[in-house]
Amino acid sequence: MPQQGMVEVEPFYCWGIDFMGPFHSSHSNLHILVYVDYVTKWVEAMACQANDASTV
Repeated sequence: MPQQGMVEVEPFYCWGIDFMGPFHSSHSNLHILVYVDYVTKWVEAMACQANDASTV
């Protein structure tokens, strides 16, 4: 059976982004924007007032 080539992706090239919440208000921030790098699994998070496209 022939082997398939592997796709090589550079770190910090492909990210997953999602909102969490709503949570109890802290300085009017109800949501958390979370983004994860698929290669390194590096996680970043940011408190947000809204969960819409203008926030991203």
